[in-house]
Amino acid sequence: MPMFEFWLGTEDTDRLFSVKVAQGKNNLTGNDFARELLEKELHRLHPAVVIFNENGEEIK
Repeated sequence: MPMFEFWLGTEDTDRLFSVKVAQGKNNLTGNDFARELLEKELHRLHPAVVIFNENGEEIK
């Protein structure tokens, strides 16, 4: 599984933790909640499974 590492600005970090509290996700770390949030948004934006051909190109 690939790992992504990035920095959020202070205002976006505050937003992240505010949403985390609002959703009652106190059992998750900030990183785990950010991952969950990103996964949900990716599935919303692109719900289909991505399929590649033998050349590694995405089949649309």
